[in-house]
Amino acid sequence: MPDDYSYRDARLSMWQAAVGELQRKYDKAAADVAALRATPTRPAALAPEDELMRPVHFVARAAKDAGKPFDFLVHEVKKVGLDIEAKFDPLKDCAEAAANFLRTELDGNEADSELYAGELKKSVCDDAGWAECLTTYLGYKALLKSPVYRPNENVVVDLGTKTRLAILGDWGTGEEVAINLLQQVAALKPEVLLHLGDVYYAGTQHEAEYNFLDICRSELGDIPIYSLCGNHDMYSGGQGYYWLLDQIGQKASYFSLYNDDWLFVAMDTGFHDNNPLNVSTNMTKLVEQENWSETSWLLKQIAQAGNRKLVLLSHHQLFSPFSSVGSVDAEAYAYNPNLYAIFAPLLPKVEWWFWGHEHTLGIFPPYMGLRRGRCVGASAVPVFSDQQQYATAGGLKTLNDMPMPTWDPNGVLGTTDNMYNNCFAMMTLNGASATVEYYEVPLLQAARKFNVVDVV
Repeated sequence: MPDDYSYRDARLSMWQAAVGELQRKYDKAAADVAALRATPTRPAALAPEDELMRPVHFVARAAKDAGKPFDFLVHEVKKVGLDIEAKFDPLKDCAEAAANFLRTELDGNEADSELYAGELKKSVCDDAGWAECLTTYLGYKALLKSPVYRPNENVVVDLGTKTRLAILGDWGTGEEVAINLLQQVAALKPEVLLHLGDVYYAGTQHEAEYNFLDICRSELGDIPIYSLCGNHDMYSGGQGYYWLLDQIGQKASYFSLYNDDWLFVAMDTGFHDNNPLNVSTNMTKLVEQENWSETSWLLKQIAQAGNRKLVLLSHHQLFSPFSSVGSVDAEAYAYNPNLYAIFAPLLPKVEWWFWGHEHTLGIFPPYMGLRRGRCVGASAVPVFSDQQQYATAGGLKTLNDMPMPTWDPNGVLGTTDNMYNNCFAMMTLNGASATVEYYEVPLLQAARKFNVVDVV
């Protein structure tokens, strides 16, 4: 993710994905040819990646300043000192057309959108890569109209003797920071990888392969991998996400893992967070379709668990003290009433609930009947300390108007060069007991363990 920002908006994320795919294609072609000592095939006129990305940031800045109902800049990953407006002049031909195209896309103005798309197809823009980005973007947009979901898949896996589980969240950036973090994970010799969702920017097949699968196989070998469905995984309709599931043998976005003593139940909260029009207010939920209820399937797995201890996995949070998790009747909530309604009777039996989505580490004391809520969403995406804080948000609706959740100060991420450190968790099963240890990873450095250990 070498650009400046990542956004919780499908259209902007799809353009970023298209730029990334274009750049990788030509970089690979150049490398392949260079290996043969020939002239690289990367077109001399191809615009730099930052230039192709810049219209996204300009439009997002303008929309934010105009008070558009988007949660822009939540995934802030800016470079220090970058001034988007100073370095991007929107009156420059192809860049202007791209910015106007994205602006009209956000406004839902199809007529003007087609007009600016035509401008991007002109030869000068085509030579620089703008037209190819447009074509790729439109392909992703078509996929988004019919998001993928696979009902009636009975993904139930026996863990057997595997006892070392690594837990990451929002990790799939493909960047050096992500690779370094996975190398730190690999040094601890996990036997299973649990990813809590989000491959960036838009969960395309290209990104699923290059930003996720290739790195996992390179650093972890052939250990079992499971990946939840996050909102970014659905920003191109989910086809790339389900391509990934087929490669790792997972089949569906919900699943359960078990051994003699433990049951892990993973749910799909990403499918209903694919709509770019309500990204800042959407209160996600589980999938209910004709003749299919994911809720019923999940509850059935739990009901059949016997005396096994229960761990829940999701991309989206059950609650957050840091920001709204969505809105109901225009009121911002600190918790998700849809998920709470399903699992409330079971929460006293849940040993851990791990989620991501927020790019932070949150180790929460008992709250809403849940003994151990854990946010592990800071595994790769850079976040600057002036954009996110460990501070209680105000004005949010809580369950029965109870106080806002708190967090363990011993599990607060530190900063390196004004950037929050990344994190992951390691769970070790030992019969009916289990231990979870938490690690922070400063930028491109070795992991260090927090003085916080969960033991059951």
